[in-house]
Amino acid sequence: MSRRSARPPSGRRPGGRRPGGRQPGGRTRRFVATCPQGLEPVLATELEGLGLGPCTPRRGAVAFRGPLSAGYRACLWSRVASRVLVQLGEGPAQDSDALYRTVRGIPWRPHLGPDHTLAVDFVGGNAALRHTGFGARRTKDAICDQLRAATGRRPSIDLEHPDIRVHVHVAGEHCTVSLDLAGDPLHRRSAGVEGGRAPLKETLAAALLLLADWPAAAAAGRALVDPMCGSGSFLREGLAMAVGLPPGLPRRRWGFDRWRAHDRALWEGLVAEARATPRRPPPPVFGYDRDPGALETACAGLAGLGLGEAVRLLRVPLALAEPPTEQPGFVITNPPYGARLGSVADAEAVMALLGDVLRRRFLGWRAFVLTGSPRLARRLGLRPARRIPVWNGRIECRFLDVPISSRPVERDRPDAGPVG
Repeated sequence: MSRRSARPPSGRRPGGRRPGGRQPGGRTRRFVATCPQGLEPVLATELEGLGLGPCTPRRGAVAFRGPLSAGYRACLWSRVASRVLVQLGEGPAQDSDALYRTVRGIPWRPHLGPDHTLAVDFVGGNAALRHTGFGARRTKDAICDQLRAATGRRPSIDLEHPDIRVHVHVAGEHCTVSLDLAGDPLHRRSAGVEGGRAPLKETLAAALLLLADWPAAAAAGRALVDPMCGSGSFLREGLAMAVGLPPGLPRRRWGFDRWRAHDRALWEGLVAEARATPRRPPPPVFGYDRDPGALETACAGLAGLGLGEAVRLLRVPLALAEPPTEQPGFVITNPPYGARLGSVADAEAVMALLGDVLRRRFLGWRAFVLTGSPRLARRLGLRPARRIPVWNGRIECRFLDVPISSRPVERDRPDAGPVG
C-alpha cells in the first residue's frame, strides 16, 4: 500500500495541520493509536495522510506526537484506529509495588477528581505482573489513594461507562500510563446500531478497503458490491470513505468529555470544521444478502449515517448475484469461516460458489475476499495477486486480492450450465 493511498480521493487532508505557526492545542503530547496486528502500516499511512505524522508503527499500535488537537483529529477522522491514547506518564513496573509508585507519582488532579467515575484497562505484563486484573486493581488503588489523600474522597469505579478510562501497558520492567480519548472503541461509530451475526468491525472493514485502494476506485466512479453484505460494514465504511464523511462525526460520547484537561472550544472547532468539509458525490454501492433481517440491519446502519439513499440493498442469494454496472468495479466480501457460524463444510461450499459466481459473471472485476484459512482460500478456485495476513478478532485471516479475467475459461462458458 502506498503512503498516499489512505488520503481522501480529493487529495485534501481533512482536519490536517495548519500551514506554519503554532498548532492549536498547546504543548506537544505523546499519542498512541491502537489497531489489530497486521494493520499498523495501514494506520500509519492513514494518520500521516491526515497530517499527524511522523508516525512510528509498533506491535498493534502507531505512535505519534503533536498538540492536543492531533489526538482530537485522530479520534474524529481515523477510520482504522481502535483507540486513541494520550500518554500521562511512564516509569518502572518490575513488580506491583513499582507499578503502584509509578502510577501514584503521576499528578492525577489535573485529569479527574473524586466526583468522576474511573475504569482501568491493563495490557501486557511480566513475571511479577502476570494477571491483568491484578495490575488494573493496583493502578486503580494508586489513583484513588492519591486523590483521597488530597481531597478526602475517591472516585467510584464504573467498568462499563466511566468518565475517565486509564490505559496501562507493561512491557518488561517498564509501564506507560495513558488516558483513553475514545472511551468506547472507535469501531462503534454511533450508538443504537448493532451488527448482525458475527459482524465485521468497522475499523477492520475500513482498513481492508484502504488495502484494496478503494478511495482511488471510488474517485473514478467504480462500483462497490458486497454479495454477502450481512449488516453492511463494508457498505457503510466504503460509502463514508468515498464521500468524505468523518467516522467520528456521528458519535455523541467520548472518553475526554469529562476529562479536566479537555479543551471544549478546540474540540467544537474541529467538529465544526469537519461538518463544513465538502462531501464528494457517492459512487455506485450495492449490497446483496439472502437474509431480510441482515438487510434491515444494514439499512438502519446506513440511515444512521445519513447515507441510506446512496446504497441499493437487494435480497439476492449468492448464486443469483449479478454485476450491477457494465463497467467493472470492486467486489469485497467477508464469507463465513465456519469458526463462528455454521460448519466448515458449509463455509467451503459458500467459498466455492463465490468463486464460480465471480469467475462466470463478474468478468474484469476485482474481488477482495477475507477468508479464515488457507483451505477456504483454495476453495475459491481463483488465484489471488496478494494474500495479506490480518487478524479478525482472534482469527488469523488472509485478505485475498483477486483479479478476475475479462474472459471466462473454457469450462465456464455460458453453455457449461447454471451456477449453483
